[in-house]
Amino acid sequence: MGLHQGCTSSLGKIYTLLFVAYVLFSILCLTTVISESTASLAISVSVVEGDTFRPGQSFHIITEIRNSKSSGRVDVKVTYEVTDVKDNSILVESTTVAIETLSSFSEEIKLPETIKGGVYLLKANVTSLDGTKYAEVSRSLSVVEVSENQQLLIEYIMGGALIITAGGFFYEHKRISKLKVSEDDLKKFIELQK
Repeated sequence: MGLHQGCTSSLGKIYTLLFVAYVLFSILCLTTVISESTASLAISVSVVEGDTFRPGQSFHIITEIRNSKSSGRVDVKVTYEVTDVKDNSILVESTTVAIETLSSFSEEIKLPETIKGGVYLLKANVTSLDGTKYAEVSRSLSVVEVSENQQLLIEYIMGGALIITAGGFFYEHKRISKLKVSEDDLKKFIELQK
């Protein structure tokens, strides 16, 4: 009986070891499936107004999220972050959207009035509602500070251009109205040509 108990104890350890290996393998496979499904989302961002802005200015972005492995509706959180070149966060905004195969939507972002001139990075990332990161994209944008004197000069130049254009239209209208030919004058001209 002592030999039988020794074999049973060894078999029990082997079965326990196999069970633990099976559980670990299952967790590994599940993690692989989750990471494959998270890689199925892709995000792209385009800025409508260009890539140069002033402090306090708003701009619109169009965000497109594609789900290449559509397995029904997925709710995700899209976070937009503006960072400086040292990766210091300047602005963070987020929204929640539902995606099946493709979702495209527009967002408005307003830069802070206190932002300094320079190059910044707009990052957009998609995460699940529990925080699992799916995809991230970034693009650069520039902030240009315009002093009050420069702004005043620009306004004077634009106002002057508007006045010159209006004066030109008024002059051309007067000149063309003097050139108008009446119906009687046209008939006389045609008679003289015959």
